[in-house]
Amino acid sequence: MMQPLSISRAWDETREVLRRDGSLIATLALALMVLPGTISAMVQPRAPAGQMAEPGWWTLVQLLALLIGVVGQLAVVQIALGRRQSVGEAIAHGARRTPAFLGATVLWVLPLALLVVPFAQRIEANPNAPDPTSALIMVVVLLIFLFLAVRLILTTPVAGSEAAGPITILRRSWGLTRGRWWRLFGFLVLFFVAALIVITAVTSVVGVVVGLADGPPEPWSTGALVLALTSQLLSAALTVLLVLLITRLYAQLTGPAAPESASVPDAP
Repeated sequence: MMQPLSISRAWDETREVLRRDGSLIATLALALMVLPGTISAMVQPRAPAGQMAEPGWWTLVQLLALLIGVVGQLAVVQIALGRRQSVGEAIAHGARRTPAFLGATVLWVLPLALLVVPFAQRIEANPNAPDPTSALIMVVVLLIFLFLAVRLILTTPVAGSEAAGPITILRRSWGLTRGRWWRLFGFLVLFFVAALIVITAVTSVVGVVVGLADGPPEPWSTGALVLALTSQLLSAALTVLLVLLITRLYAQLTGPAAPESASVPDAP
């Protein structure tokens, strides 16, 4: 008999976690997501519309920011599950579990990425009349990616809470989500639609205000900093919310105790 899965219960539990440990989660998000992300956005050179900037030293900064952000997400998992440990211990635990999480992600994302590359190059070579076969294969791979992304949605809480290797993480998430694809898919669609609306509304308003006050944002200008900071704050808030929700879904399916408050080490 499958464990019941309630999105509304996960939402209620997420609100309770935020009520109890919101300040701790905010500290983690600011230090491990917003700050690295803002620096990464500031150092990225501007590129012509529709094109990507040439790789350079700034790419390493972005990879480092991404790595730090993963540590932050895995630390949030610890707090969401009510593990009684300090914030420092949660971060240390997240750092220890990051290699396993990245390994699991690479195992399923990299093959699809390598499969897409040659067909994407063919389409890019002739965008006005793309090769039908290449386009069809791209659509099929996209659908496969979507299916796997839903089945493996719990890799973050599994990696953050269990002493498992990359393959075990994937198998664990695959097993927990069996028979629940459509429900989890609907949850993700609703979440990302709401997130898109919020991001579009906030960034549009901030962009207009910055443009009126400071003109078109130039690299390292005040306007660019405000836009980057706004974008990273929104991204971090939505990422944390999603991690909390899927962690509480994971908690339902594995049956741990209700969330408890995390702890901060006493000042010396």
